Amino acid sequence: MGIFKHLKFKVNLKKINCPKCGIEQPNIRKPKGWTEILWGGNTCKNCGCKTDRFGNEREQ
Repeated sequence: MGIFKHLKFKVNLKKINCPKCGIEQPNIRKPKGWTEILWGGNTCKNCGCKTDRFGNEREQ
Protein backbone atom coordinates (compact mmCIF):
# COMPACT_ATOMS: atom_id res chain seq x y z
CA MET A 1 0.00 0.00 0.00
CA GLY A 2 2.93 2.37 0.60
CA ILE A 3 3.71 2.63 -3.12
CA PHE A 4 0.25 4.04 -3.92
CA LYS A 5 0.56 6.97 -1.51
CA HIS A 6 2.53 8.89 -4.12
CA LEU A 7 0.40 11.20 -6.31
CA LYS A 8 1.82 10.00 -9.65
CA PHE A 9 0.41 6.51 -9.17
CA LYS A 10 -3.20 7.54 -8.56
CA VAL A 11 -5.85 7.21 -11.26
CA ASN A 12 -8.66 9.66 -12.01
CA LEU A 13 -11.78 8.30 -13.73
CA LYS A 14 -13.93 11.43 -13.25
CA LYS A 15 -14.66 14.03 -15.91
CA ILE A 16 -12.54 17.17 -15.61
CA ASN A 17 -13.10 20.74 -16.73
CA CYS A 18 -10.50 23.28 -17.80
CA PRO A 19 -9.63 25.49 -14.77
CA LYS A 20 -9.43 28.63 -16.98
CA CYS A 21 -12.39 28.41 -19.38
CA GLY A 22 -14.53 25.64 -17.81
CA ILE A 23 -14.84 23.51 -20.98
CA GLU A 24 -15.26 19.78 -20.27
CA GLN A 25 -12.16 17.83 -21.34
CA PRO A 26 -12.47 14.66 -23.44
CA ASN A 27 -11.88 11.18 -21.99
CA ILE A 28 -9.95 10.11 -25.08
CA ARG A 29 -7.06 12.52 -25.50
CA LYS A 30 -4.08 13.20 -27.75
CA PRO A 31 -1.05 13.81 -25.53
CA LYS A 32 0.89 16.97 -26.46
CA GLY A 33 4.22 16.02 -24.85
CA TRP A 34 6.14 13.49 -22.78
CA THR A 35 4.67 14.70 -19.50
CA GLU A 36 1.13 14.01 -20.75
CA ILE A 37 2.19 10.66 -22.23
CA LEU A 38 3.81 9.43 -19.02
CA TRP A 39 1.66 10.98 -16.27
CA GLY A 40 -1.64 11.89 -17.93
CA GLY A 41 -3.25 15.27 -18.21
CA ASN A 42 -4.54 17.31 -21.10
CA THR A 43 -4.14 20.53 -23.06
CA CYS A 44 -7.40 22.45 -23.51
CA LYS A 45 -8.36 22.90 -27.16
CA ASN A 46 -10.20 26.14 -26.36
CA CYS A 47 -7.60 28.14 -24.39
CA GLY A 48 -4.40 26.00 -24.39
CA CYS A 49 -4.31 25.55 -20.62
CA LYS A 50 -2.24 22.51 -19.56
CA THR A 51 -3.77 20.42 -16.78
CA ASP A 52 -2.75 17.36 -14.82
CA ARG A 53 -4.99 14.27 -14.74
CA PHE A 54 -7.00 15.71 -11.83
CA GLY A 55 -7.89 18.96 -13.64
CA ASN A 56 -5.39 21.21 -11.83
CA GLU A 57 -3.41 23.67 -13.91
CA ARG A 58 0.22 22.62 -14.37
CA GLU A 59 3.05 25.07 -13.77
CA GLN A 60 4.73 26.28 -16.94
